[in-house]
Amino acid sequence: GSTFKAFVIASALERQVITESYECDAEKGSMHIGHNVVHDSHPHGLLSTREILQVSSNICAAKVGQKLGRDRLVETFRDFGFGERFGLGLPGEGKGAIPFPKAEIALATQSFGQGISATALQVAAGYAALANDGVLMKPYLVSKVVDSDGVVLLENKPTVVRRVFSAKSARTVVSMLESVVEQGGTAPKARMDEYSVAGKTGTAQKVD
Repeated sequence: GSTFKAFVIASALERQVITESYECDAEKGSMHIGHNVVHDSHPHGLLSTREILQVSSNICAAKVGQKLGRDRLVETFRDFGFGERFGLGLPGEGKGAIPFPKAEIALATQSFGQGISATALQVAAGYAALANDGVLMKPYLVSKVVDSDGVVLLENKPTVVRRVFSAKSARTVVSMLESVVEQGGTAPKARMDEYSVAGKTGTAQKVD
């Protein structure tokens, strides 16, 4: 769902397809793509890059996806680790599905997180990469295995998978995600007085 919008915006900023000052026409909540119609949950007019995430506009995410193009959109998702297993060493780890968006409507819907699938672990790792200045780390569940004699049989340590984005792009998007939990955002109840919070709401649709 809409949690993917943060990755799309980050990619567009990194590739200089848009800037922080970019303005998008959200078309009052309804946009036609061929015979299909993309809707926003609430009608909006011009939205800044920050506001696209703050109000979670499907229409503007789709327009940013169009600017990125199919190849770069899929490349972004792959760079974050979607569509592949991290290799946790446990059975049943899913890899999700990132089909290539051949149709215009598929390009639009994938830009706001529909028509693709991901595991909760992949989404968590993706957001951790944004929080980690654009560096994706390999998740692990077991830190250490020690036998009865105290011999370490297995030890996992933080391992870098790849740098996905520059620190500047990652920090910019994290700053934008802080507006999501402020008044006017989609998750004001997640705001905390003691800590700065960055967040993103998302509505998932189950793949048939």
